[in-house]
Amino acid sequence: MLLELPSFEHIDAKSIKEAAFWLHHYGDKARVVAGATDLLGMMKDGVKGQKFKIPEVLVNIKTIPGMNRITYDEATGLRIGAAGTVNQLETSDIIKQRFNLLSQAARQIGTTQIRNMGTLGGNICQRPRCMYFRHPHFLCFKKGGAQCYAITGEHRYYHSILEKGRCVMAHPSDMAPVLVALKARAIIASSDGEKEVSLEDCFLGPNNFSETVLESNEFLIGVRVPNQNGRAYQAFLKQRIRHAADFALSSVATVAQISNGIWEEISIILGGVAPFPYRASMAEDIVKGKRLDERLILGAAEASVEGAHPLPMNHYKVDLTKALVKRALTSIWDEAQKS
Repeated sequence: MLLELPSFEHIDAKSIKEAAFWLHHYGDKARVVAGATDLLGMMKDGVKGQKFKIPEVLVNIKTIPGMNRITYDEATGLRIGAAGTVNQLETSDIIKQRFNLLSQAARQIGTTQIRNMGTLGGNICQRPRCMYFRHPHFLCFKKGGAQCYAITGEHRYYHSILEKGRCVMAHPSDMAPVLVALKARAIIASSDGEKEVSLEDCFLGPNNFSETVLESNEFLIGVRVPNQNGRAYQAFLKQRIRHAADFALSSVATVAQISNGIWEEISIILGGVAPFPYRASMAEDIVKGKRLDERLILGAAEASVEGAHPLPMNHYKVDLTKALVKRALTSIWDEAQKS
């Protein structure tokens, strides 16, 4: 593996407009950088291909005023700048009080050092953890090659059991499933201005070279999280190899609105088991509008992985995911009964 960074130009953007200008000017030669905990490692390792080039220009958005700001408004909800660090998400009082799911997930990301450097935008937009994608000697599908080496190779940990395609990687983000469960919207900037889209619609499938809809001249500047209607019960569970610092083998983010014992609204979003944050819609349908009991919880857990087609070495993710869904729903159920 290579250990030296290649030469590149570094631009400290002073505004969103300036960052958008440079991205438009340099096209696919440029990348946005903030914490750089993912990108610089790949650049050092020489990860490249026809569809994944080592950037020649890094546009730093941390120098844009307010890009790391977390604000809250009763009418519009929570807004988090893309350069806000994972540590900010974990320790923010307003997040812990009203959107605790974000804080729960943030504290389980990486190490202390990573949480202080890594950003919200970087976590959402990070690239696959697949060893073949990250090794310079394998020209895999995601880099423009003809095949996915993981299908017949190593796929025990960071690969999908649901919605597989030409690539079988599992999306590595912990913040993405949580934000999708909270119905967050992505704020995207380009030289054409700004736009908002549902974060759930920002992720592409396994037959695309990129994991997100972002074009080379676009970048994430923040997310908006709407206020929850009434009391929102929230739970995030994650299973990983190393508890101290690792990516999810499987995770579940759950948000529920419960009134008089009836589960009026429910979001069950899985991480680590599909190429994008996976909505377990069949499990949601089993629970929604019902008065929960143990039988329904077991049914929802089974339905959460309906249609799964695991690879030879990651069958265990099916039972693991069902167990996490059962635990998350049980935790919320118990909390609701006590309140």
